[in-house]
Amino acid sequence: MSEDAPKRKEPRYSTAIVIEVRKTKWIPLKKVKAILLDLSWNGFKIEFVKKVHLKNGNELQLKIPIEQFHIDESKILKLKVTVKWFDEELQRAGGFYIHPKGEHAIVLEKLIQKLAKLRQTEDELNQGSETNLSHDNEKAS
Repeated sequence: MSEDAPKRKEPRYSTAIVIEVRKTKWIPLKKVKAILLDLSWNGFKIEFVKKVHLKNGNELQLKIPIEQFHIDESKILKLKVTVKWFDEELQRAGGFYIHPKGEHAIVLEKLIQKLAKLRQTEDELNQGSETNLSHDNEKAS
């Protein structure tokens, strides 16, 4: 994606999935646990559990456990990504995918759709709770 390309505002889907992260070119960052904070068609945001050192442009491999979502027979989604930004203090990084193809692209699409459905269900439950509260307050008055 070039710097001049217009940015589409894609919805981001919050998660708290514990993932495994590997640096793809060198061994110094063997495998490290991180929390996948959010996911969208444009990229991801993660927070590392232990202190790591990254630079913009680093290539990583994310191993995301997907068995709990019942979206595919495989248990793990492997994605190659590029770090776009890294916050040393918060140990958070974000970036974009390196052209997921074939089965990886299909499973990523299924995962994002599942997260969208879960968020929609959560929003509907929250909206229902607010509606019930307002009805209860009207009855109490």
